[in-house]
Amino acid sequence: MKRILFFLFLLSISFNAAAQSQAIDSLKQILPTTKGEERLTILNELSFYLREIKQEEAFTYATEAEKLAKSFNNPSEEAKAKENLGWIFYRRGQWQKSFNYSKEAYKLAVDANNLAEAARVLNSMGALYYEQQNYSMAIVQFKKAYEISDTVGDLYTMIRSLNNVALNFLRINELDSALAYTNIAIEANRSAGSPYLLSFSNRVLGDVYFSRNQLDSAEKIYEKALQNGISQGIFTLQASLFYRLGDTYLLNGKYEKAREVLLRGIEVSGQNGLIDELSKSHKSLANYYRQIGDYKNAYEQQSKFITLNDSIVNKSSRDRLALMQGMFQDDLEQSELELLVAQNENQATRLALNRKIIFLVSGGSVLILALMVWLFYLNRNIKKYNTSLLLQKQQIRKQNEDLETKSIQLQEINQTKNKLFSIIGHDLRGPVGQVKSIVDSLILGHLSQEEFDELIQHLKVDVDTVYFTLNNTLKWSLAQMEGFKLQKVDFDLYQLVCDNIKLISPKLREKSLEVEFTSSFKDIQVYADRDLIEIVIRNILNNAVKYSKPGDTIQLSGEVNNGLITWYVKDQGIGMDEAQINELLSTDYVISDSKLGTKMEKGSGLGLQICKEFTRMNDGELFIISQPGEGTQVGVKLPASNVLINN
Repeated sequence: MKRILFFLFLLSISFNAAAQSQAIDSLKQILPTTKGEERLTILNELSFYLREIKQEEAFTYATEAEKLAKSFNNPSEEAKAKENLGWIFYRRGQWQKSFNYSKEAYKLAVDANNLAEAARVLNSMGALYYEQQNYSMAIVQFKKAYEISDTVGDLYTMIRSLNNVALNFLRINELDSALAYTNIAIEANRSAGSPYLLSFSNRVLGDVYFSRNQLDSAEKIYEKALQNGISQGIFTLQASLFYRLGDTYLLNGKYEKAREVLLRGIEVSGQNGLIDELSKSHKSLANYYRQIGDYKNAYEQQSKFITLNDSIVNKSSRDRLALMQGMFQDDLEQSELELLVAQNENQATRLALNRKIIFLVSGGSVLILALMVWLFYLNRNIKKYNTSLLLQKQQIRKQNEDLETKSIQLQEINQTKNKLFSIIGHDLRGPVGQVKSIVDSLILGHLSQEEFDELIQHLKVDVDTVYFTLNNTLKWSLAQMEGFKLQKVDFDLYQLVCDNIKLISPKLREKSLEVEFTSSFKDIQVYADRDLIEIVIRNILNNAVKYSKPGDTIQLSGEVNNGLITWYVKDQGIGMDEAQINELLSTDYVISDSKLGTKMEKGSGLGLQICKEFTRMNDGELFIISQPGEGTQVGVKLPASNVLINN
């Protein structure tokens, strides 16, 4: 136990990177030989000091610590474990889980009177408000964390809180306040000696100088913070500084230095899955290529930025909405609890009043008759009042049911709206932006004829993608409109398939793909809405081409059984796993992230969802048989025409 206390003391008095590393290694060595609450303490400390540099290892320690704390009924250590897990989920971008763990950790810390841990949790809660872009509320949380940590003398949390307050003031462009809190954090850190916190402070300080266009000062500060981040091996800090320093070098005219740090930023961000920093590095590198006149590489880097940024925007919007809903529900539950407490207090007050009345009645027989008459009228009024309350309660229940129904309807409408916005924002904005960028460059004379001829093929792919997505979106939107009716007719499925193969023949030639018909797939008549089924056919054929490798064969076949016609399309492409198939065929309407094709073709994730819905609208069924790396077979089952059945 003494050596455990020694290592914890070493960690608490010094934030020096070498001392931390030595103490952490020593704790790891003694961990296998410890048991009980000693092991619990070590697990929590290891998780805390590793969560910024070795996330998976920290998660394993925190998970075991949480289980041990529950078994020992130790709320203080359980709060530490949950706070560590909440922060790890925050770093992973799983904000709703982070909020749930942080909320539980705060309650446990308060119950255990562990103010230092409560201050840590308030930093996590402030970070979640930051992700909501509610910077004012985030500042309130971080200031409260600073006050508590200052009271208990937790220097590490004090400096961390000051840095976070400065960062949020920077986001609302209050640069003087941001600078003031950053300087306080740096001054406090002189005695602590924490390289990580000092690097964070310097990064915020560099952002302030950059916002004020004091580029030389920003450059020096960023370089200093980056060097500290590299020496500590904190990749999140490094990645956030590479693109900042690259932008500063560009504005200072140091183009080669800018290129070097931006390429390094792309490497570090990509290796560690830091998508936000990766997209910003691609954007800055595209700006570098534009400034040196290399428009081909600028176009390539801009395309990578757009693809990554669209995925980040969509995910952030979904996660931010889920987080806001979770916090709203938590506030609602708290309000309901306060209401119940108030009702109980009111009921207790009324019971006490009744006891006083009974006492007064028993005080004198002379007043009994008068009191009985009074109580009679009082009782009648109470019954009337209770009856009125019951009616109000029924009305409130009915209003709540109506509100719940309207809420569900509103969610469905919002879901439809979000689908359309997602498609327009993700699949139309990018290609149209690329077309605009190239046209602007051509008009301004930045592109030669040879460069334009080389890029025109890329433009054609983008325009084809926009046209295909627009057609899908318009057909789907029409099908969602009130009053839409199916126009079912008998038609030749084989002929409709052949017509659509002619439309995609350029794509087939581009990939050297062959289409093979079986002998049974001819003279097949179905009874359905021809326009909707054509959309189904075109999307399925397009997917088969998209995921086929050059030189593959796409097989088409059909069969008639029990008044139903089944049309099959089988490719030899990349295939899908069972989880992907279940998601696509679920009853829910989900726009999943579309995988890139074998030649990096993009998709919206809407195509198969439209196929599923349009097939079901025509009393049919869509099914998928596939395994990764072994191709995919998509089947569409539709009612046969009466002509075919009678024959």
